[in-house]
Amino acid sequence: MTLKSVLQKKVDTFVAESRINSEVIYDKLQNRVIDDFIIPSQLITFTPDYGGVGTIIKEDEDVHIWSLTPNSAYQVADRLGLPQTWCSKGVTGSKYQQESVSFAMNRYIENYAGKDDRFLFRNVGGQVRGFLSTSYKRLNTKEIFLMFITVAEELGLPLVGAYEGSSRDYLEVLDPVIFDIDTPNNGIVSYARGMLLKYSDFGDGKLELRSYWKKAVCLNGAIGHSYLKEIHLGSRLPQEFMFSIETINKDTETRALMVRDAMKYVFSPKALEFESKQICEASETKVELKPMIERLPKLGVSKSETKIVEEILLKHSEDDGIYGNPSMYLFANAVSAMARTANPERSRELQQIAGNFIFTRKPDELL
Repeated sequence: MTLKSVLQKKVDTFVAESRINSEVIYDKLQNRVIDDFIIPSQLITFTPDYGGVGTIIKEDEDVHIWSLTPNSAYQVADRLGLPQTWCSKGVTGSKYQQESVSFAMNRYIENYAGKDDRFLFRNVGGQVRGFLSTSYKRLNTKEIFLMFITVAEELGLPLVGAYEGSSRDYLEVLDPVIFDIDTPNNGIVSYARGMLLKYSDFGDGKLELRSYWKKAVCLNGAIGHSYLKEIHLGSRLPQEFMFSIETINKDTETRALMVRDAMKYVFSPKALEFESKQICEASETKVELKPMIERLPKLGVSKSETKIVEEILLKHSEDDGIYGNPSMYLFANAVSAMARTANPERSRELQQIAGNFIFTRKPDELL
């Protein structure tokens, strides 16, 4: 059995074990109900109860009590001018932290003087997952994700990853066919290509379609270029709070078609050649490992994660994808090897950081 056939079998086994029934994912999206409310700041107060920090909305005899998530608390802080990380962590912290966050939010919202003093609450099951501007443009996520699944099936790409979080979702497909690249400093790189669709219904990230690479020898993943970036802003919602379903559907249809076209382009020979060249360029770029390690905390890698990256580099094991001379490509592999130990959402964040060391040029250079 040749080395390539061994690696191909390894990728095929990964796909078989990771494969997800797309109908199950779509049913989950179909059953998620998001309730939207436009609420003036004068009606909002915060309380350190109900399992964290909650919002109390009083209007006449009606009282609504909804809990905040770390994401929506971060957004409250951003709107009101409070420290975002402090608020985000405080809503799930100690009783004292929750009381402090609630007190600060109440003081700041009492004096809120924004041009539009109303906020868009996106509520799921009594939980405020998004605390947003009234200019936030809502899309029908189900239709966009269904387009991704449909095109993936047309291209013969199995669904191998799906994540539904409290503030963002993603879908991931992988073509099991292995490609080989002869790199300047890191030997033959065998990898499979895929795509990642990421979106937040709650303002925690843009609609993004990114290329995705999985190295065959170690199954390290690296997230590449974004071929689609959409910021969801529109005109402010009217005072009477009338939603136009027709408008939402038209906006959604446009984005879904953009996803369809971008997916087909990601797997075009031109895009493949462009990203393959960047792998070679990253391998050709020699680096001093110590300064690279010291950079990681500034890029969003925690101290404990940075230590794991350093240990992986010292171990210098082919099982982690670490072989050949020190290069930007080798360093990226150390970060992606560390990402294998993280939870699904954090793993993708780290894989994107790893990909940023390799895929430095933008797709618009292809045009």
